[in-house]
Amino acid sequence: MTDASSLTVDGPADPADSDPADSGTADSSTPPPAGRPRRLRRVLPRVAAAVVVCGLLGTGIAYGITSADRTDLPGLGTPGDGRWPYPEQHRPPLPQGAPAPFAKTPDATGGPPGVHHADLGGLRLTAPEGATVDLDKTSGKNAPDTAAFTAEYEAPSGDLLRRHLADYAPRRTASRGWTMPDGTRARVHLIQFESAAVVQYFRQTALNDWKGTVVTLRDARTVVRDEDYSKAVPERPGDSADPDTGEEVYRQTGSEGGRSVRYAYLSAGDTLALVVHSRPGSTVPTAFYQSVALQQQLLG
Repeated sequence: MTDASSLTVDGPADPADSDPADSGTADSSTPPPAGRPRRLRRVLPRVAAAVVVCGLLGTGIAYGITSADRTDLPGLGTPGDGRWPYPEQHRPPLPQGAPAPFAKTPDATGGPPGVHHADLGGLRLTAPEGATVDLDKTSGKNAPDTAAFTAEYEAPSGDLLRRHLADYAPRRTASRGWTMPDGTRARVHLIQFESAAVVQYFRQTALNDWKGTVVTLRDARTVVRDEDYSKAVPERPGDSADPDTGEEVYRQTGSEGGRSVRYAYLSAGDTLALVVHSRPGSTVPTAFYQSVALQQQLLG
């Protein structure tokens, strides 16, 4: 296994070149945010503790994440246990004077906590070595294009989500997708909303209800929560389950569509991510968990 070196981000971006999210709050129709401010996730225990995956996959999987600092996010090597050879993942520089989304210091721009000021397209997971990139799409500020996101869903779910998104008015969107030599197709979609409260309301009304999922991804009509993800990438003991952050991970249990599907919704402040892996036959859980963990870190 080749260890990736730490990364550095060169200072803040030039204000003239930046496109930070607006710092205003949602109007009176936006539900108030719930819960206390998010604690910064400790990346090292979440990913290094993936030795638990030995019991799941029959082999060791020490991930090699070395720091929870915003500027340090190595790629993950692949010693033949199903992981993909990701390059180092770089977070984009912040605009001048803008804080990281979950910084402990107050937002100098006057905005609410959990706002991603950096370029949203730069927060997408970079494709691994050997991948064929077949989707690379971003939309500008206040001109979102949600077509790639809604295309992941079967009818009528895609139509329903298009109507919901028209009501929830996202600010920016970004999508990236690739296909691996083994036939695995990966998709990452980011949608930035007005605030963390809007993300949670959208997730709880448009994606899920008290009974479970209310929309269906293509080839994945029958799914269950994938409890193995939390075992493979566990939380640090004592970390709070803040309602503004977290993940919902699913795996297909039926055989419809001819492809095996795994997907996850990631909540991170004002941004929602959808990560999807699909493959003829069966998906590789290790590669999927790796993709989800890295995308979580990029957004954190």
